[in-house]
Amino acid sequence: MIPYNQSQLPGTSATSLYPTVSSDQRTPIVLPKEFSNFSIKKEENAHLSVGKIEDMTTRTAGPRMKLSLEQSQVLGIPAYSTIPTENCLQTPQKLPPTTSSSSSTKKPRLKSVPKEASREEGFQRGPKEVMVLKATEPFTYDVIGGKRMFHATVATESQFFQVKIFNAALKEKFIPNKAIAISDYIGRNGFLEVFNVISVSDVKPDRKMEISKSLIQKAKATPKISHLYLQDLGTFVNGVFVVHKKSVYNEFIYYEIKDDTGVMEVVVYGQRLTSVNCDEGDRLTLVCFELGESGHKRQLRSVIHSFIKVTKVKQRTTTQS
Repeated sequence: MIPYNQSQLPGTSATSLYPTVSSDQRTPIVLPKEFSNFSIKKEENAHLSVGKIEDMTTRTAGPRMKLSLEQSQVLGIPAYSTIPTENCLQTPQKLPPTTSSSSSTKKPRLKSVPKEASREEGFQRGPKEVMVLKATEPFTYDVIGGKRMFHATVATESQFFQVKIFNAALKEKFIPNKAIAISDYIGRNGFLEVFNVISVSDVKPDRKMEISKSLIQKAKATPKISHLYLQDLGTFVNGVFVVHKKSVYNEFIYYEIKDDTGVMEVVVYGQRLTSVNCDEGDRLTLVCFELGESGHKRQLRSVIHSFIKVTKVKQRTTTQS
């Protein structure tokens, strides 16, 4: 805003938009008597009208001007103005909108939770940092050779994996809710296979992994039987199912599992697995069972690395194999 004393440019007046003329250059103009009297009366009437308007403006603009001055002190706007307050009322200026702090701290939208365990194929150098969600007890999968292993479910912030560990000494590393790093493993048939003790190591103590609850629930969930009918043959399945029927045929045991979506047959073979005491109504935990088909009938079949855990509903006791 230009101060009052700077508004007077050479040859101009602060109250006029036209150039001034010096007194020696003015040419007197003589008006007729009748026209002169008419002009005098018109000027007197104009002065009276202007006086009324100024008086009304002063009464109405006074409180507003006072408010404008108070706001100008808050907003840091100069109180003086080159424009007379009688002719132009000042409009209070608004503060610029401030950005909400919540928008800057808004958390990014989480990615969609995977529906199935992630797969990797072939040798992987790693390391891959994961959190252990659950693990089975070590069991002997090769009775003759005395070879032992156990299964585990692990997760990153965005994926979960099924793991086969072929060294029972690593069980102390696979503790639920513990973060570890796995290296030099093999991805095969939907599992990560770990063989050596040196392939599993602890992560830094300050390393924190934030795994969403929805991902953990999905990794631990039992698939619906109706969903298993939509899966590809050869898919390996983990879950807890209720035994509806049981039948024995030679060296095989046939369990019929059931949920609110359907029924499916489970075929168990081998002394290690068929010796497990499981009756109708018990809960059967299956790990690493292959989805197959007999005729037009879908079934889950045990393989050499399968694991079974039985929860007795009546006695509330548990047996493992």
